[in-house]
Amino acid sequence: MNDNTASWREIERTTVFSKFGRSVDRVDFELPNGRKEEFYLKRERSAGAVLALTPDQRVILARQYRPGPDRVLYELPGGFIEPGEQATEAIARELLEETGYQGEVHAAGPFWHDAYSNALRFAFFATDCVKVAEPQPERTEFIDVVTLTLDEFRTRVLRQGGLTDTAAAYLALDALALL
Repeated sequence: MNDNTASWREIERTTVFSKFGRSVDRVDFELPNGRKEEFYLKRERSAGAVLALTPDQRVILARQYRPGPDRVLYELPGGFIEPGEQATEAIARELLEETGYQGEVHAAGPFWHDAYSNALRFAFFATDCVKVAEPQPERTEFIDVVTLTLDEFRTRVLRQGGLTDTAAAYLALDALALL
């Protein structure tokens, strides 16, 4: 690592908002050139998402309204990893809660949520998923469970910008050799 990237120095950090496991911090840094700059950084718990496939290779998705983009979007099932919970266990739990499906869950890889967040995200894939229960969504989730063929998923969802977990989806498709 060269000095231009390694020598950022944090001067001061103030939390300006904190709720539901998320916060925004105002952070003052001294940059490598000596200038001082202010940044707003998000802090969140780790989370993951799973590309879940039925035995006949249909992708299991949650479809729901998301207030940030102000539209209904497709999502890979997933959510926060609770303290003390293993990531694979958390994703299996989220898959069951959000969709009612269970399957064999495998890690596909980690990725950073964005450059102004500490949030490390985890991508998973699940195979041979079968419906074993009715979904048990959280109080703010109003989910339609949808299954699509891989081709429909690629053309109607991924390539159209209709998915919130695009990085996780591509990591999972790569791990499954389905790209």
